[in-house]
Amino acid sequence: MYRILPVLAVLAACAVPASSPDPFTDSDVISMGEIQTDTLGRCFARTEPRTRVDVVERLEQVAPERRDAIGNVTDPPVFRTVMEPRSVVVGPGTRFQAVCPPALTEPFVQSLQRALLIRRLYNGPISGLYDADTRAAVQQFQRDRGTDSAVLSVVSAQDLGIFAVARN
Repeated sequence: MYRILPVLAVLAACAVPASSPDPFTDSDVISMGEIQTDTLGRCFARTEPRTRVDVVERLEQVAPERRDAIGNVTDPPVFRTVMEPRSVVVGPGTRFQAVCPPALTEPFVQSLQRALLIRRLYNGPISGLYDADTRAAVQQFQRDRGTDSAVLSVVSAQDLGIFAVARN
């Protein structure tokens, strides 16, 4: 009797409370690089982080000062103001449900490549490899729909017709 009680306490601590409005908090996520998995086995990724461009001023010395033989400044240094754009990350990307890596089999990726080829976003070979060209095509397809990521989202896979849609 006493041996079962600690096991039940551990299992109860792992359960998501029924009253929790968002059962997918970051504490329930296991990170695997780009892909995160929740306790239900679903995969998530984030879009590219949002950025803004700030214009930064800096002084650049054009000519040094000149001094005479006894050390007096004859000509002061010459400076100019240079304006440079600088990209600043202002927040994390948006989280979205992604296709889990085990589902990215060779036949699935071949279907993905064909679907992207038909839409003129991919022009590489139908290799079944989720390579750089495939990632770039996926990112372009998703960017046009508001998800800027090279990780394939479930919604995009459904839009491409290569992922099952749940029936209601």
